[in-house]
Amino acid sequence: MKSDFVKIIECFNITGIGLLTELQHSENGIPPNTQIFDSITNETWIIKKRVHHGILILDRSEKYFECETESMHVDSVFKTKSEREIAVKKELEKRGKGIYLYLLKPKNKKNKVKPEKGTELKIKRQHNTM
Repeated sequence: MKSDFVKIIECFNITGIGLLTELQHSENGIPPNTQIFDSITNETWIIKKRVHHGILILDRSEKYFECETESMHVDSVFKTKSEREIAVKKELEKRGKGIYLYLLKPKNKKNKVKPEKGTELKIKRQHNTM
């Protein structure tokens, strides 16, 4: 994955929460309020927070980044221990490929479009002027 870009793996519009999105990237985390945009359509989304997976938290294998200062987590229910172990393995494979969950919101509140699966979006860097 190219630096300064994210790739949309999956995106779900969760009513009352926002766009739960799997992003693939090679960054050392993405801070809250970072903007990502489509250079073709100029649509822009804002990263609200990182979403950690409860099964990886319990397994003590979730990956954390220092700059991701806002987060939440999602939980899953499994009927068997075997199903849970398979899910943990799949999530760990995603982390190995640089795939993480984030909550996004459109920059323009009138924008009801979610980013398309497979799209690469550019990260708009926030420059500190201290």
